[in-house]
Amino acid sequence: MSKLNKTIKDIYGDTLLDGARTQSRFAEAYRTLRTNIHFSVMGKSPKSILITSAAQSEGKTVTVSNLAYNVAQTGKKILVVDADLRKPMLTKIFNARKSAGLTGVLSEVFNSDVKSGSLDDYTIHDLFRLLSLQKRTGLLHLSSEKEIVELRFIEGRLIDIEWKTRPEERKLANVLVENEVLPLEHAKVALMRCKDTGQKLGDVLLYMGLIKEDDLKGPLNIHAMESFQAMSNMKTGNFYFSEQPKSQYVPTAFDFVDIEKMYMQIMGKNEVFNYIKTRINSIIVSTEISGLFILPSGLIPLNPGELLGSERMAFLVSWLAKEFDFVIFDTPPILPASDALLLAPQTDGVAIVVKAGFLRRNMNRRAVEHLRRTGANLLGVILNGVDVKREGYYKYYQKYYANYYSETKQ
Repeated sequence: MSKLNKTIKDIYGDTLLDGARTQSRFAEAYRTLRTNIHFSVMGKSPKSILITSAAQSEGKTVTVSNLAYNVAQTGKKILVVDADLRKPMLTKIFNARKSAGLTGVLSEVFNSDVKSGSLDDYTIHDLFRLLSLQKRTGLLHLSSEKEIVELRFIEGRLIDIEWKTRPEERKLANVLVENEVLPLEHAKVALMRCKDTGQKLGDVLLYMGLIKEDDLKGPLNIHAMESFQAMSNMKTGNFYFSEQPKSQYVPTAFDFVDIEKMYMQIMGKNEVFNYIKTRINSIIVSTEISGLFILPSGLIPLNPGELLGSERMAFLVSWLAKEFDFVIFDTPPILPASDALLLAPQTDGVAIVVKAGFLRRNMNRRAVEHLRRTGANLLGVILNGVDVKREGYYKYYQKYYANYYSETKQ
């Protein structure tokens, strides 16, 4: 690879694919691995995989590098992620230690302080995700030329939405009266109570016994959906977020409407991230191999397992899988640390590298059992370091490849 650290390349020597002939058995082995992974998940090709091993020195990092190199040769956009936050060898192989890396994304980008700004720089999806991942509590105020919408968060969970510029005819009281769910006289009394107490209309109607909960639930759902629709049309404008103590929040009638679920149904299908994408792309390192990129490890943290098993990491995995054709995660071995076990269920599949004759079978079996308990999708085992000459395969493969490639040239 063109950006390899010379010392590392001296260590790994001819185990790296970039110096191997495309017609060699070595290169063919990785083409076979690529094909096997492609067809490993019934019905679809995996977008993200994790490659690990039972113990150290089994060749997982070299396997990740060579697989990524091989897949990049097919014209796909590939990202390798150095998620070994204990001994990040992949970062050294690609000579990418200057990047803020994975830990920078998790602890800096996702921790960006959202106070105020323009919707040209931060999309609504950016703001929602950052506030959610940071577990913030407070009010997000969105304003455009025509609309004002406010979102309330408690510990990162969206629990309320209010369309402040809602047309008069679409306000809840008018809708309830028009649909003959609420008499006009009762609506006037309830609105007066709202003005005196600052409570929401739905709460007042329920507390005063003027409406049944079942009669209110449907209109409230429509009320919230219209608010989200108005918000989704806000492409430009400004925002500010004001912190508020959790104790200041009084439960409302909206508590039986799952506002966050509704947000995901309406807004979550086609998420667009300006700020998050720009920041992460500035950290990802491009290589001189066309289509191959790396997200290095970044600074080694005190709590690697906690970071890899976090909600922030889960979001990053899903986001990267949408941005790239294929994402490969390199992690620490399974037996010495739990990091791989925490990350594995978040990917489409896991492959374990086993070096021939290196470990006793019961240790590899333990690693597989640990993985299965996490619910991860185990794709299979990659057997590494097989001596084909000693195993009796040498003559067969030598003849097979010689015949195959000579026929291809003809």
